[in-house]
Amino acid sequence: MFNLSSIYSPITSQYPNPGDKYVPCDALKPYIASFWGTECPESDIPNEGSPILVIPDTCVDIIFVMDHRTNSFSGHYSGINDRPFMTSPVVETTRVSYFAIRFYFWGIHVFSDYHMRDSLNTFEDSNVYFNGWDSFFKNLLIQTSLIEERIPIAERFLLSKLNIHKKNDHVLNATYCILNSKGTKHIKEVCAYTAISQRQLERLFLEYIGISMKKVSNLVRYQNLWQDIAFSPHYNILDFVDKYSFTDQSHLLNAFKKYHGVTPNQAKKIMFE
Repeated sequence: MFNLSSIYSPITSQYPNPGDKYVPCDALKPYIASFWGTECPESDIPNEGSPILVIPDTCVDIIFVMDHRTNSFSGHYSGINDRPFMTSPVVETTRVSYFAIRFYFWGIHVFSDYHMRDSLNTFEDSNVYFNGWDSFFKNLLIQTSLIEERIPIAERFLLSKLNIHKKNDHVLNATYCILNSKGTKHIKEVCAYTAISQRQLERLFLEYIGISMKKVSNLVRYQNLWQDIAFSPHYNILDFVDKYSFTDQSHLLNAFKKYHGVTPNQAKKIMFE
């Protein structure tokens, strides 16, 4: 599989990104961006918590949570999303452990038991796409205490579930073309690069990723634009109009606000709060 992660590193609305320091082993790096979760044996969730802005970062997450007070467990799959939202504030105090895996959008299907169609903006029970994973991760959260202990055990499990025969070269070639151009290539150019018809490629994207090529391109362009804005001490928005093939400044700002919910200046302020 192409190491697409070497040319694309999506970010969230805040800095640093969750799980930045918990990167996977080399064998999983082409598919998984990071792990994240509780760093202590248990985490005390306070009565009041500030909502967090969640933006389309083009990654997908599997999140496992163990409530030690009620001995209840849940596993959820958070599919690729194309709209911003605020997390709900915490309204209850409890003792929990959680462990999550953050996948690149092109890497999730090689672990799944199911196609990715209809997974856009979903938050489903993990068994819908990953049958039998709950029991393994429930035991992991019960039998281990620290995230550093959990990661190597989880990696061995994930490697056992990795099915490289499910990868599709047409999808990977198209994804490389989109990432390498920072989302600025026209869809016809992407199809020409892969040498198959647009109709075939769109069908494959819906099956393996869950969204259309055009939506992937738009999200990748937005992510690259956001990184330029976030990490440039001083920037001129007009410079990005040409760089990312927008028609004008208004087009860029509307596209950014569609995915981020706020203006670039507001987004930058939120990131470093």
